[in-house]
Amino acid sequence: MSWISRSTQRPGRAARPRKARAMRPLEAKTMGADAFRLPPDIHYLNCAYMSPTPRVVEEAGMQAIIASRNPTQLDGRDFFAPADRIRALFAALVGSDRPGQVSLAAAASYAIATAARNIPVGRGDRMVVLDEQFPSNMYTWRRLAADSGAELAVVRRGGTGGAGAGGTGGAGAGGSAAGGNAPASWTAAVIDAMTPETRLVSVPHVHWTDGSLLDLIAIGQRARDCGAWFVVDATQSLGALPFDVRTAQPDMVVAAGYKWLLGPYSTALAWWSERMLGGVPLEENWINRRGSENFAALVDYEEAYADGAIRYDVGERSNFLLLPMLEAALRLVSDWTPASIQSYCETLVGEPLAHLAEHGFRVDAAAERASHLFGIRLPAGLEPERARQALSDADVYVSVRGTAIRVAPHLYNTPRDLDALVDVLVGLTP
Repeated sequence: MSWISRSTQRPGRAARPRKARAMRPLEAKTMGADAFRLPPDIHYLNCAYMSPTPRVVEEAGMQAIIASRNPTQLDGRDFFAPADRIRALFAALVGSDRPGQVSLAAAASYAIATAARNIPVGRGDRMVVLDEQFPSNMYTWRRLAADSGAELAVVRRGGTGGAGAGGTGGAGAGGSAAGGNAPASWTAAVIDAMTPETRLVSVPHVHWTDGSLLDLIAIGQRARDCGAWFVVDATQSLGALPFDVRTAQPDMVVAAGYKWLLGPYSTALAWWSERMLGGVPLEENWINRRGSENFAALVDYEEAYADGAIRYDVGERSNFLLLPMLEAALRLVSDWTPASIQSYCETLVGEPLAHLAEHGFRVDAAAERASHLFGIRLPAGLEPERARQALSDADVYVSVRGTAIRVAPHLYNTPRDLDALVDVLVGLTP
């Protein structure tokens, strides 16, 4: 039964027939229990928190655990070949034909810290970040600002950021918060904040709290005009939203593996531009050196790093349990394609969000946000935590981030899940 004819309908309001929705080929392929093992009685709309483990990823992990019973079955190639296959898959996902420009990390923060170590800034320089950006993409730049004397400009939606004491902008420094029902663009605010003194801009593709979009092509162009380094944290978008390094032209883009890449925790991948490839890694481990494939010669210490971005790999990157899972996940995402996932989510959420708007809930216009991740702002008097708890009681799983109920669907979701979300939220209104 659709949400329009259930308890969400207000007394005295005539029910409108729900428009028939065409079944997309991808929908028929992935709905049900085929690709994931989620319990059938829950409504998991929280992939931005953590992806459920797909069946093929789970099976790859189980096979890897079984294989670890007997280390004699490992040889030197197993330290390198899986990582190389993962580099190729990730490079293709971001539109690159150069897998050697991909590094393996244990978290997005690892790659961001590596970038910070290799980006020269000093007193009088300006770095631009977003207000309420994910902490791992804030703390690193705060540290760099404190150590270098550079200004950290924190951009608020609807205005530019400014510097606070010590060269570090605060959440409310120098800008005005967006308000009303027509919030200003993050993109315009970031571009406006990028002065000729800007040497770094570090932004996501979508804001992690509410899915609001940033135009990375426009921001990247402005960064190049300023001579600034351009870092993108695509953790909350890559895998579900198309992205191409050839058009955005970042200096580094990173994504954690356990969200929209559908992989295991403690994995992340980063692509680096040509001008970033000659830097210094965070750690000096054996496998990021030239000739490390020759185990017998490891005692002949090699000063030169391996070519490309391999120098930035985290230590013990050859994790024999996690890498098979990550490879299986990347193959799955590549098979489905981010464009198809985004299109499916767009179709899935359109009508439910329109219905919520009729009851006083606010969501950014479709052109200003993603469809795989979006924030629902509540009518006056309804607290986000109360709404989250009511949803949880009905086995509808979402997150509260900032002032929004963050909803993050994927291919395993059906109209039934959105029906449940709408029923609970509308039921909380007068």
